[in-house]
Amino acid sequence: MHLADRLRLRAPYTARPYRGPSDHPAIVEVLAAHRAANGDTELPSLAQVDLTYANLHDCDPDLDIALIEANDQVIAYTRASFDDLGSGIRDCVVFAPTVPGHVSLALWTAIVDANEARLASWASNVRRARYRAFAVHPGPCQAPIGEATWLEGRGYTATEWGAALVRPHLDDIAQRSLPDGVELREVQPEQLRTIFEADWEAFRDEWDLREQVDADWNEFIDHPYQDIPLWKVAWAGDTVVGQVKTYINTDENEASGIRRGYTEFISTHRDWRNRGIAGTLLAWSLQELSDRGTTEAALGVDTNNPGGAFQLYTSIGFELVAYEAVYTKPIE
Repeated sequence: MHLADRLRLRAPYTARPYRGPSDHPAIVEVLAAHRAANGDTELPSLAQVDLTYANLHDCDPDLDIALIEANDQVIAYTRASFDDLGSGIRDCVVFAPTVPGHVSLALWTAIVDANEARLASWASNVRRARYRAFAVHPGPCQAPIGEATWLEGRGYTATEWGAALVRPHLDDIAQRSLPDGVELREVQPEQLRTIFEADWEAFRDEWDLREQVDADWNEFIDHPYQDIPLWKVAWAGDTVVGQVKTYINTDENEASGIRRGYTEFISTHRDWRNRGIAGTLLAWSLQELSDRGTTEAALGVDTNNPGGAFQLYTSIGFELVAYEAVYTKPIE
C-alpha cells in the first residue's frame, strides 16, 4: 500500500504520491518554512534536495513518499525510511515537515499514524527495531514543547540531543597550531576517497553509525556547495587525523541577505583526539571564512559526542541557537 493511501485526512487536506523532481521546489518551500520555524540555522536549496532524492536508500520513492495538500497547495510531505545501525538496531524514521500555519495535533497524528503503519512492516525481519523522530526541545532536563509533547504522548522518549550553533561574528579568532608530526596539506583530487573514509571512520563510536553505501559517496562528491580550497585537512604521514570541510551556502546567503559560512563535517581520528587538532582546524577555517568576506559561521553538533565537540565549539565562540531531541520508541 502506498504511504499516501495510509493517510486518513480531513478536509481541506488530501494526500498524493510523490511525482519526482517536479515536486522538489514544493518540498524545498515546506522544508525551509519548517526549519525556520524550528530554529534550524540552514535553509535548504533545490540543488540539495535534488541530490538527496537522487540518492535515497532504504526508501522506495514510488511507495514511501507522500505530499499533503490544502487547496491544491503542498503544505507538508512525509518520507518513510530506515537505517540499520551498527548497534544492531533498525531505526525506522518518522519524518513529516509541515508549513507552520498548518501544524496541528490532528494533522500531525494522521501523518505519524500512517508512517508508523508503514515502518512497522520493516521491523518484522530484524531482532530489534524502533521508531525514530526529531523535535525541537528546550533542552535536557527541560519540559518538552510542541511536537516533542505529542511524541511523548505516543510513548516516545528523548534519547539523544543535537544542537544548532552560530558564531555571530568572526572577530577575535584565537591563534592555534597543530601538534608536532601533524601538518595541513592542500587537498588533491586523488585524496578525496581517503578523506571521505577517514571522516566516516571517525564517527564509528557515535550512536547513529551505520555502514556506508554508494549513495553516501555520491552525496559527498556531488555536494552542491563543495568548496575544496576551503577545507582544512590534517595529516600525520599517510593518515588523515582531522578535518573541517567548510562550505558557503550561496543560495541561503543571497535569499536572506546574511554572509554565513558553515564549518561542518568536523572529525578527528580517535587516536588523535584531545591534542588540539579540531580546534586548530576550526580556527583556521573561521579565519578563511573571514578572508572570504563572510561575517558569521554555523554548525550542528551532537551534544553527547564522545570527543567533547559541543564543549570545544562553545569555547571557541559558537553560541547555542536551538536544541533538537532525537525521540525513539521500540517497535514491539
